[in-house]
Amino acid sequence: MTMTKTDTFKLKLIAVMVPLLFTASAHVLAADKAQILTVYIDPVTEQIYSGPGPNRVKIGDFQAVTAKSATAVDPQDVKVKLDQKGLKFETADEQFKFSVGGRLHADATYHSNDRLLKSGDRIEANDGTEIRRARIDFKGTLWSVFNFQAEADFADNEVGMKDLFLNYTGWDFADITVGNQKQNISMELQESSNDIMFTERSLVNSLTGTLFDRAIGLNLKKSDKNWSVQGGIYGDSMRSNRSNSNKGSGKADEGFGASTRWTFAPINSSENVIHIGGFAGYRTTNGKGELNDNSPSFGYETTHMSNLKLTDTGTIVGIEEAKMVGLELAAMHGPFSIQSEYSKVKVQREKSLASLDFNAFYVQAGWTLTGESRTYKGSDGEFKRFKPKNRFQVGKPGLGALELAVRYDQNDLTDKDVKGGSEKRATLALNWYMSESVRLMADYSRSFDIKGSPVTKLNGDQPDNIDVLTFRTQWAF
Repeated sequence: MTMTKTDTFKLKLIAVMVPLLFTASAHVLAADKAQILTVYIDPVTEQIYSGPGPNRVKIGDFQAVTAKSATAVDPQDVKVKLDQKGLKFETADEQFKFSVGGRLHADATYHSNDRLLKSGDRIEANDGTEIRRARIDFKGTLWSVFNFQAEADFADNEVGMKDLFLNYTGWDFADITVGNQKQNISMELQESSNDIMFTERSLVNSLTGTLFDRAIGLNLKKSDKNWSVQGGIYGDSMRSNRSNSNKGSGKADEGFGASTRWTFAPINSSENVIHIGGFAGYRTTNGKGELNDNSPSFGYETTHMSNLKLTDTGTIVGIEEAKMVGLELAAMHGPFSIQSEYSKVKVQREKSLASLDFNAFYVQAGWTLTGESRTYKGSDGEFKRFKPKNRFQVGKPGLGALELAVRYDQNDLTDKDVKGGSEKRATLALNWYMSESVRLMADYSRSFDIKGSPVTKLNGDQPDNIDVLTFRTQWAF
């Protein structure tokens, strides 16, 4: 092919301009000026210039090409995502993250056989509707290794803080969490209320909830896919220290607590799980004689709004410290799961008073009628959010997931001079997971074989066959 004079000129122009543009762009970038280059040519000599001069004709303005790829992403670019897990913001390099989530549990409850006497006064359970939980949750990550969470609850038309902590994951030895957090006691207590199969936790909570609910402290955790080990030291909860209201007592210090929990899953797959765990805890009272800012008593309320406690020690005088031990067992095979815990508490009182022993346990089983397996996380040693295969959609295929669950639990809060009573209970639950975020729940429970209860029937006999029906609408993201 014969090259024309014009073609030859274009080749010369390209050969001269390419290195000129790269050289000029470097100077432009170094000077932090606009990345625009004006090019001139001398028509006679065919020389290329970057500035005006005699006999030079302007060819045009050109943008300098940098070494940065046109497809490169700024690591500080923010990606926004909205799904069933909430609203998320995340930088492209994933070093900084922030998300907003929340939950709503709206309950309706009904009791039968609940016209009772307590200390000679007639009482009965409160029935009706309530917002059991109404929370907004903020989570985030800073520089990939700092994680924070702040969760506020607006239930009972009041504002209270739940989780409020900072977590550091950059140390190989263990993760560190500082702030208001769940103490590492009990599989059931560790599991979120969004994820448990029943509207209320078991009678084991009559012990664990009093001593080891959330508190301000320091927790260390080491874990892998199939196991976890935790240990922590804690003060009291976030409630203000009211001990100084005891004028002249000279006791204003808060209480102290320590706890540890370990879990191991020798079998851990998406459809098959064996879980073994144990926990132990210790707590002293504060200057006002309270346990983790709770009344120095143990009991169980039939529902959150009922104000009816069939087992209740009342205020125990002279408590100095309490110790707890517990065991956990759980298993899952396909759509079937079973879970159980046993807990024992020893309450040490002043030397003139005998120590007390209380205990409680539960066994529960679940069957997913639509075939899904529950979600188990071995590094936490607990079951997580249930995920149906198909979400419910009106007019379209997809039922969601149906789950049938049963539980038997009992406690014994009577020892020595303290007569808190004992009770047994059976619960049947049917849960409809319309999606990963929306769940409808129906629980029926019966408390029976109640002995030594502080409440009685109107004729003075022990209460028996107290039935409770609870419906819940839940959304969580």
